[in-house]
Amino acid sequence: MKEPLSPIPIMEKMVEKLMLAYPDHDRKAEGIIQFHLKHNNKKIDCFIQSDFENLVLNEGIADNPTVTIKSTFYNWLDLAGGKLNPILGVISGKLKFKGDTSFFKILPRKSLNGEVLVPEDPVTRFEKNPSKYWKKPQKVIVLSASPRGQNGYTNFYLKPFIEGMRKKTEVEIVHLNKYQIKPCTGCFSCWMNTPGECMFHDKDDFHVLAEKMFEADLTVYAFPIYADGMPGILKNFFDRSVSRAYPYMIEGMKRVRHPRRYINNNNSMVVFSICGFFEMINFEPVRTYFKALSHNRHTPVVGEIYRTTAVGLYGNPFTYKKLNNILYALENAGEEIIDSGKIKRKTKRIISQKVVGKKQDLVKINEWWNEKKSSQDNNY
Repeated sequence: MKEPLSPIPIMEKMVEKLMLAYPDHDRKAEGIIQFHLKHNNKKIDCFIQSDFENLVLNEGIADNPTVTIKSTFYNWLDLAGGKLNPILGVISGKLKFKGDTSFFKILPRKSLNGEVLVPEDPVTRFEKNPSKYWKKPQKVIVLSASPRGQNGYTNFYLKPFIEGMRKKTEVEIVHLNKYQIKPCTGCFSCWMNTPGECMFHDKDDFHVLAEKMFEADLTVYAFPIYADGMPGILKNFFDRSVSRAYPYMIEGMKRVRHPRRYINNNNSMVVFSICGFFEMINFEPVRTYFKALSHNRHTPVVGEIYRTTAVGLYGNPFTYKKLNNILYALENAGEEIIDSGKIKRKTKRIISQKVVGKKQDLVKINEWWNEKKSSQDNNY
């Protein structure tokens, strides 16, 4: 269990980091830096003792310190972190020094011994503008993440979209419910102990599936909305994918992100999702998630397909014409995404056309659920 840190453990961590650089430091000397700090109305006395080999933190008051500093604990942290100028600190009364202040030079400015070599993974021109630099994908993988697999409505609406893509290129559909992927435990073993390899590497199917997905030039993530987001099996897959990145942080296109261990700079993705509700706003949580995923994976989203009332359209004889128009548009969307890396506006309008939920529609939906419940027919 993580406990709140008090000032002394924080000072100990600071000295530990300074010791990493101290052996090569050119200002090593023997002496003592005494601290009289205040924090939460308590007085904290400690000192750093140095020789030509070590820096050691001790609690209490030292005899004949080389230099003494009095301040609040926060002001000392600001001074140590370079946020507080020592001259301004003295003038404002935030800092009080006694003794040889030049002795602070025994503390290395850098806490690490040498530079950290961070893998490069710069922003690509394709990532910035996928339409301009679009190349027809040679391999498409559709990851169908419905827990119901081929029996779900996600699969029903996916079929024409896949048929359209198959007119233009090779497409493989992968049903995620056939793979066993354990949830991430947050142990960071894949970053620290066995870099790039999860602790479950030989105990489930994640590694096999991740390697398969890496082969794709275009990945379609298809799923129904479950509990206002994506199904857990898909989130587990994404959580485990942290093993395929480095722990370091680099500048991304819009914000900081991790560099990838395995790089495919031509990879892009399509988000394909359905839900039973009437309003498009139900897709906002996953839209936001995939926007972040796109940035962090260096993989642009080139198409988004969202279809409300997926069950209602299928089960209502009076929406038969509308349903067929949507299925036809989905097939066209499959061709368009392969040819140009985008879906035409007219096609998207047909696919996502509104179904207004009137009171009688809600009554019919509720009647349908009651019928299914009493019939014990699980094929719904």
